[in-house]
Amino acid sequence: MCVSHLKDVDGCVCAAVIRSAIQANFMLTNYGNIITCLSKIRQSYDHVYICDLGLSENHIPSINRVRQFADVTYIDHHQLNPNIIAALQGLGVEVVHDTQDCASILTYQLFQEYLSHETGILPCYSAISDRLESGPQAQILLNQYDRDFVLFETMLLTYAIEQADIAFKKRVVNQLAKLKYPHQIKDVSTLALEQLSKITALRTDLPLKAKTLQNLTYIEMQGESLGAIANLLLDVCNADVSVSYNHDPNKLHSDLSIRGKSHMLIDLGMLTSNIAKKLGGFGGGHALASGARVPSDKVIDFIKSLDSQISQTITK
Repeated sequence: MCVSHLKDVDGCVCAAVIRSAIQANFMLTNYGNIITCLSKIRQSYDHVYICDLGLSENHIPSINRVRQFADVTYIDHHQLNPNIIAALQGLGVEVVHDTQDCASILTYQLFQEYLSHETGILPCYSAISDRLESGPQAQILLNQYDRDFVLFETMLLTYAIEQADIAFKKRVVNQLAKLKYPHQIKDVSTLALEQLSKITALRTDLPLKAKTLQNLTYIEMQGESLGAIANLLLDVCNADVSVSYNHDPNKLHSDLSIRGKSHMLIDLGMLTSNIAKKLGGFGGGHALASGARVPSDKVIDFIKSLDSQISQTITK
């Protein structure tokens, strides 16, 4: 069984690579549902792969339960607390972790002996979509394929996944595992163009609706890909750091995506994790791309605290 991140290309490709290599079943999940997803794994599985999901201490008991009957391999590239890695290894979990390359590059390397040359194009999509094409292993792999072809297929896949529901993403994983190119997968091109049209409209709307603090720009957006909105805010609002968020229907919790420009000498993953934990939530990610889930009544507290922490960090 592969449990992988459903929000972006990297998570979907991890599942596709493992399915292609060993015909594994897979489940796609977001950060808020990892524990629920792990609870569904029963003793019919003897090996569980967890991919592209930054884990926290909250997940350790669930993984410990799975370890009673299955081997567990954790493959990830997010910034991780060393204590989490130590706790996982203490349970006998194989940890494959490197922040320089995306998770599907690491997954491909782990299963490379079972895969054809053409399968290597899949993690190339992830490296570009995750903006980690400069990673040491990604550079080697990307040099093996026609760059223009890979770029075009990546953009189709990225925009389609931003627009797609989970049922469609599962179909995409299955088709990628069969080495179908994104443009060959039914409805990928249509969804990608729909998403592109949305983004075109948002380029006009976002500057009118976004709010700005000292160091960041933020916006509430229901029904949209939060990561895509956060990336777009950096562009159309000329922001150094951006935050997009939405609430669950009952306003019990809220999800946030945070992005920063490359010149910012900050670690958003670390800041996000620390602030979210203090507010009764959780979060993490990369230096310039992170996410969090916090109680809905703490969202503005999170944003203001992040703004303050950025000020303290950049003035040191």
